[in-house]
Amino acid sequence: MYIYIDILIITNIYANFFLLKATAKMTHSAIKNGRCVIGAVIGSLFSLIILLPELNTFLLLLIRIISAAVMVYVTFHGKELSELYKIGLVFFFVCFLFAGIEYAVSSADIGSNTLWHNSVLYINISLLTLVISTVVSYAVLCILRRFLDRSSDFDGDYTLIIMNGTKQISIKAACDTCNNLTDSFSGKPIIICSKSSVDPLFEEKILECAMSCGYGKDGAQTEYGSIKGWRVIPFATINSSGLLPSFLPTGLYIKNNENGKIKYLDAYIGIVERELDYAVFNPKILT
Repeated sequence: MYIYIDILIITNIYANFFLLKATAKMTHSAIKNGRCVIGAVIGSLFSLIILLPELNTFLLLLIRIISAAVMVYVTFHGKELSELYKIGLVFFFVCFLFAGIEYAVSSADIGSNTLWHNSVLYINISLLTLVISTVVSYAVLCILRRFLDRSSDFDGDYTLIIMNGTKQISIKAACDTCNNLTDSFSGKPIIICSKSSVDPLFEEKILECAMSCGYGKDGAQTEYGSIKGWRVIPFATINSSGLLPSFLPTGLYIKNNENGKIKYLDAYIGIVERELDYAVFNPKILT
């Protein structure tokens, strides 16, 4: 059987991109497409071991672990080591699921040829078969993720810890599945807070100016100059719609007051004028 290097690399980039996107979906992690592409390309290079003489099982396992670790680290860069470890485990699960579904779909394709060597599966299949297997795999993962979200109980007492430079505040927080706001550029979720609760994080009048000023590519344009890290998020409810001023804190954590667990969050803080008893977040960010 002939192995075409271009097909091997291109199909692996496509598959790895999907695997990393599916992993982000399963873990509710925001990733940038650029990093995802780089991670997919790096992973495709590891598939070239199919061209080497047969390697022993231990060495193959080590190569697989290293390749997965590099892909996850590059794609999900910025997260804590414990989070990367959990994401890595989910990535392996997604890979096993996709490989099984792809093999099943390709088996039904009479014109396909397969080769298994050095733990790399080379399948000479049509583009249509590859797309079908990808769609089926992603649909299965979405159904599984939806089931896990519904079956999880996130009711509890939470504290949100927000940092902005050297300043830090702690406010009460509550889950609300209706808060589905995300930043369209980065995919990061939005946590809703009242203006009065986050005011101690900023110098005098900075917050008020940031909420009422114009916005450009560099952030909020105030009389004090450009304030980076700010942007406006479009929102719509039954009664109203508009733009929600939001900022990216330098540090963001949520603490479960019942078991003491603290989780790092990668999210924006959306600010509203009205008073809120709690910061409102979607429970998906806890999974």
